[in-house]
Amino acid sequence: MDVDTIDVLEHVNEDHAEEVLSIAQVFVQPDAIRAQVLDVTDDRVVLDVETPTGRQTYAHPFTMTGEAEDKVLFLAYQAMVKQRKLPPGTKTRYFRFVERHRLSQNMLRLVFATDRTLPVNEPGYAFLFSLQILRPVPKEDVEYAEMPMAMRLWFRGLLIVMKRLRPETRRKLLSSMYKKSKYYTLRASFSEQAHNGLRYLGWVDVFTHGTSPGSLWAESLTPGDMVKTTAETAEKTDHIHTGRVLLVADETAMPALASVLEEWRNPTAPTLLLISRDDAEQAYIDASLFPAGSSVYRVIGAPDERQETLSGLLPRFEQFEAAWGASENAEAKLIRGFLRTQQSLPPDKNRVRGYWKIEDFKS
Repeated sequence: MDVDTIDVLEHVNEDHAEEVLSIAQVFVQPDAIRAQVLDVTDDRVVLDVETPTGRQTYAHPFTMTGEAEDKVLFLAYQAMVKQRKLPPGTKTRYFRFVERHRLSQNMLRLVFATDRTLPVNEPGYAFLFSLQILRPVPKEDVEYAEMPMAMRLWFRGLLIVMKRLRPETRRKLLSSMYKKSKYYTLRASFSEQAHNGLRYLGWVDVFTHGTSPGSLWAESLTPGDMVKTTAETAEKTDHIHTGRVLLVADETAMPALASVLEEWRNPTAPTLLLISRDDAEQAYIDASLFPAGSSVYRVIGAPDERQETLSGLLPRFEQFEAAWGASENAEAKLIRGFLRTQQSLPPDKNRVRGYWKIEDFKS
C-alpha cells in the first residue's frame, strides 16, 4: 500500500469516523455499529464493518472517478443525505453538472442540480467551488471512443505532456490543476419535480479568463460530473436600499449585479459603473434591469489601462450615500479609496471589493 493511500486511510478513519459509519449503514449493513476503511482502490472502498453479530470485510464499488479521498467523502455525503444526518449548518454540498450555455464569447452559464435547497432572492450569494471534478464511472463498453472530439484531443494532449514531465513536476502540475478553489455567484435558483421528489437547480454564470484554472474547469465539465463546494457567503446589500447609490461591476461581478438589480427596492435610481475589457460583454446586464432614471457609465479597455480612465471619471460623480460592487483588485481599491477620502463614505457604506488580481493572469 503506497504512502498516499495510507494518508487517506488515516485521515478518513480518524477525522471522519461518523461519515465512514454512515457509508457502512447505508450501503453495506444497516445494523453496523462501527466501521473502518481498510483500503481504497481505483474502483472500490474496502470496509471493516462491525455489527451486533460480529465483524466482516466488505468491498463497495465507487460510481465516480477522482481522487481517493474525494470519492470516499462523496460516498459519505450520499449516505448521510439518505439518513438525513446532515446538520442544518453543513457547508459542504455536492452539485451535479447538468448543462452549459454560452451567453457571450467569455460568459458561460453552468446549470447545476442539488438535493438541498438553494438560497432564493439573495443577490451575490456565492459558493466556494473546488476546481476538482468527480466524474461518473463510464459504462464498460462506453469509454474513450464516445468522448466528444474536443475532449479526446484535450486528454490526448494532456497525457503526452504528462508523460514527458519529471514525476515531481507532474505532481506539482496536477496539484495546481485540481487543488484550487474559487468563489462563484449563484445567479438564480429554481426547484422542479424529479422522479424521487424535488430537485434544486442553480445557475452559476462564470466569466472565463483564457486559461485560468477556473476557466478550464468551467469549460471541461460534462453532464453528470459532480463538484463540491466547501463554503458559502452572502453579500451585504442592506445598505443600498436607501439613498444615492453607486453600483460597480466588471465582468466577474456582473452576475451578482444582475441579481441586485432584479431585487432593487430603493426608490432612488442608482448610478452604475460597468467595467469590461470588451464592449460586447456589457450586454450581459440587460438594459431592462436598469431602474427608471439610472445613470450608466461604461469603462471599456484592458484591465491595466482602465485606472487612468477611472481616475478621470470618479471626480465627476455626485455625492453618494452608499456603494456596492466588485472588480479587479487595483480598480476596486482605487474606487473604494476615492469614496473614502473624497466622499467620506464609512466602511459599512463603502462595499466595493476586489474579486481578482491582474497579476494572477500575467505570464
